[in-house]
Amino acid sequence: MNQTSTVEAHGETPTIKVSKPDLLAAWSILENLAVSLDQIGGVFGETGDGPVDRDKRLASLEALIDYLSPSLVSSINEARLSLGGYLDDEEAEAVADKIPYWDYRKLGG
Repeated sequence: MNQTSTVEAHGETPTIKVSKPDLLAAWSILENLAVSLDQIGGVFGETGDGPVDRDKRLASLEALIDYLSPSLVSSINEARLSLGGYLDDEEAEAVADKIPYWDYRKLGG
């Protein structure tokens, strides 16, 4: 794993070298998430053309539950940890501080 920063020819955008297996693993997970969530949304998404269809909403939740399997979540975490190794702790923390995570506390109780 090479953590040495390099600068592109334009001198504007800092880059780092990432191993191809790490890049492919992370890209595969992102591709999986983007395509799968788009398909779930396409099948079950609300059109705004009237009241929310309760059955459709429940079906979309079931599709998400089925899709977000422990194995997928584990793969996401593995890719995250792998790419996180390319960042120093301070930089990783700065990025993490800007992410709008889902917050269970919004559920109340």
